[in-house]
Amino acid sequence: MKNWQLILTSLISGLISWGILCGPLPYILPFAGPDNELGCAVISLTICVLSILAVDYKKIYIGLQ
Repeated sequence: MKNWQLILTSLISGLISWGILCGPLPYILPFAGPDNELGCAVISLTICVLSILAVDYKKIYIGLQ
């Protein structure tokens, strides 16, 4: 994936995990139980962290010069 795709994926999945844990998403989207809610939050937070780690920072540094 390209860097902008990874950053966008991280941003979207981070917003989803924030919306599940702290925001209004559980009221808008009803979950079957608290275990399902926590599982979805953990999966989206994992996608957020792994996509941030996959970004090639050398290309970003070269592009900023």
